[in-house]
Amino acid sequence: MIVYIILGAVFVALVAVVVVILRLGRQRSKRAALAEQGLLLDPDKKAVLRLAKQAKAFPALPLFVQLVNRSEIPRQLEQADVAHDVTVEDVARMKLFLMVLFGVVGGVLGGLLFNPLLVVIFAILGMVIGFLGPNSTIKQAATVRQAKLSRALPLALEVIGLAVERTSIDAGIAYYCQFFSGEVLAQELGYANQRVVQLKERLDVAMSELLRKNRNDDLSFLVAAVGQATQVGGRDLKSMLQGQSTELRIKREQEVKGRSLRAPVLMTFPTMLNVMALLIVLGSLAFLQIGNTK
Repeated sequence: MIVYIILGAVFVALVAVVVVILRLGRQRSKRAALAEQGLLLDPDKKAVLRLAKQAKAFPALPLFVQLVNRSEIPRQLEQADVAHDVTVEDVARMKLFLMVLFGVVGGVLGGLLFNPLLVVIFAILGMVIGFLGPNSTIKQAATVRQAKLSRALPLALEVIGLAVERTSIDAGIAYYCQFFSGEVLAQELGYANQRVVQLKERLDVAMSELLRKNRNDDLSFLVAAVGQATQVGGRDLKSMLQGQSTELRIKREQEVKGRSLRAPVLMTFPTMLNVMALLIVLGSLAFLQIGNTK
């Protein structure tokens, strides 16, 4: 009887986990849609800021700070646009916080199995997961922001190209930042304009710094156009910018088609895990039933 209760509880837990994952995925999709419309802070960026706030009480260990400095995390913080709010020391605190949290959870799970060796193994495994956790969170935030930047670039090139025909490329960029302020690219171009106004930099220098920060290959076309306009004038750039906008749209369509073709393959693995877990539970019940009949 106890075995049946345990297997039933495992089955209910598996179903509950699947339902929770589906609900979280639906909520995340809604929040991402609102974030793209400028009505809500980017959920991935918000996750980084929330985690940094939760870890404020923990010390920044010098060893962790050195490890973070030698990794790609400082560049990813810039790409996620959280470098002004989250420092390298904050990331070190996040790692220590998650190591303690997941280490305790792993130790408790091992203790439920009444095996001291499993307590140690699960605790170490949890600490490793906690140490690597901030890396994936920050990388995801940076990847999502760069994807939004690339998605907004074709329209930006068309708008700036139309403005260049009548005024200058500086005015075209300012026009785009004013009327498309909700876009990630408009925010980045706004930072470049601030450098021009406050630091008295040339626009092409500020745009080069923007490219260095984001390391987005699609941005290189806009940076090159700004450089050409600064040197020889920008009235002949309209056709080039519009042509590049068309190429980026085609590239975007190809990427979407590629992801749609990979989606069934990516869904196969979690589906197989759920089916295997269900088969294990049902097989155990059948095995016990056969044993009782004998």
